[in-house]
Amino acid sequence: MLENGDLILRYLERLGVEYVFGVPGGSIEPFFNALARSERRGGIRAVIARHEAGAAFMAEGYARATAKLGVCCSTSGPGATNMITGVASAFADNIPMLVISAQTSLDRFGQGSLQESSCTSVNTVEMFARCTQYNTLVSHSAQLEPKLLQAISYALGNRPGPAHLGVPLDIMRQTASWDSSRVNLRAFTDHEVAPSAQSVRALAGELAPAKRVTVVLGEGAAKAANKLIGLAEARNWQIVTTPRGKGLVDSFHPLYRGVFGFAGHEAAAQALRPENAERVLVVGTALDEVSTSGWDTNAILSERLIHLSSNPHHLTRSTMARLAILGAPELTLEALASVMDSPWGKPGMPAEAAEAESIPAYIAPSLSEKCQVSKGAIKPQAMMTHLSRRFCASTRVLMDSGNSFLWGIHHWNVRRATNDSPINQFHIGIGFASMGWAIGASVGVARAVGSDPVVCFTGDGSFLMAGQEITTALQERLNLLMIVLNDSSLGMVRHGQKLSGGEPIGNALPAIRYADLAAAMGIESYRVETMEELLSLDLDDILSRPAPCLIDAVIDGDEVPPIGSRMKVLTGAV
Repeated sequence: MLENGDLILRYLERLGVEYVFGVPGGSIEPFFNALARSERRGGIRAVIARHEAGAAFMAEGYARATAKLGVCCSTSGPGATNMITGVASAFADNIPMLVISAQTSLDRFGQGSLQESSCTSVNTVEMFARCTQYNTLVSHSAQLEPKLLQAISYALGNRPGPAHLGVPLDIMRQTASWDSSRVNLRAFTDHEVAPSAQSVRALAGELAPAKRVTVVLGEGAAKAANKLIGLAEARNWQIVTTPRGKGLVDSFHPLYRGVFGFAGHEAAAQALRPENAERVLVVGTALDEVSTSGWDTNAILSERLIHLSSNPHHLTRSTMARLAILGAPELTLEALASVMDSPWGKPGMPAEAAEAESIPAYIAPSLSEKCQVSKGAIKPQAMMTHLSRRFCASTRVLMDSGNSFLWGIHHWNVRRATNDSPINQFHIGIGFASMGWAIGASVGVARAVGSDPVVCFTGDGSFLMAGQEITTALQERLNLLMIVLNDSSLGMVRHGQKLSGGEPIGNALPAIRYADLAAAMGIESYRVETMEELLSLDLDDILSRPAPCLIDAVIDGDEVPPIGSRMKVLTGAV
């Protein structure tokens, strides 16, 4: 006879889930007992984080890398409250996740149990209400199965995100029956929204006569990226990505104008101006601050906008649009092909021939010189440019909040074949922008992809918050390279204060040798203080090992990151 914890895991196995990320504790013990039994029979196993927020970030990284459901768990009380930041991050970026938090036994609710977080105490279920798509307390054993299926349905739906189950200790350990012959999850997964025929005809009517169109790929365009690029190639339309969509187009594609929005490129902004785009086709993104460059009305947000997404929430901000279409981008483009003559270009229009030392055309000439620096102090622009040449196209790259994602969005160069997987290899957690996100998420990505290399760029401030999660990568023997941008400051805060005329307060950090910290944890590490030292590292050898490595890179902290659009918002200029 199984317990309810085993029942949960059997359902997750049917969905292809391989790992549950969490931290054990008293009230969640029955679920970890089930995980131990599962591991012994070759099923789902536990990956132990050092902090519950790290566990949620890991689950998010696993979901991003696999397109499966990420799963994280915590004990009651502080375990659940610790996990909330990671759950909120997944909610802001629409990442499908099942979140399981424990409660003390039902008959002890309101009695002052250790770490109690019931409805009569510190009510953690209520706390999860605003950062989940589905949120409930399982108060009877008979509720577990239907509520679990409802949670899966919401998490994997057309507006994906975390779903939370609060499960009391006594409910989790109660016995359950399992009949594999009646288990069918097709009603809860793989639902794509087909556009209406009227919408497809209207889309063709807008695009067919248009000569100047700029196509904007957001994160939700991943499955349709090749078709969208082919459409642009056939009609010689310009291509732009949002910050989250970076990585869906080869940086050297002749029609690509770079990233528009947060930390983006002037070439992308120009491609969206009225004189260069009579129509702006935006696919798979919410019209938030980071994807609209602080709600710039001369670019995306105008009557020229055609907005396509399978996520209905994305379209709620399209009130100014010429046309808004609810539909899966790949299904919409397939339908478009039947009503629009020759919509696709020849498959695989090559990127412009690029020498090994070239810079993408959308990088402003004034920045090219710093991108090419190979001697002296480590320039962040040069670090991103040189290292993106050194890593293979299949390397998964994550950029943490702060200077890391500012430099990465602007200067990391993506090489992408047209037949690449629809799963993006470039990741930022920019919806909630939690410091330390990339550290935990990179562990989850590395656990998902096995021996393939994963690279995490993080700042020294983020590492001081969450750097201990690298020891989970050590314990799991994961191929993870963590690069710490060390400028002894909260760099984005410091530059933001200076650019806005604010007081220079609270941004300084002590001068720390992060390579020594990593070595003390038993992790291979290097400290580099010059471009010569950075470029002399044998990265191929480092990325061939089944173990994490840390590079402590002392960067030139005086280099100002591409923070202009953010400063407009913070200073009230928009």
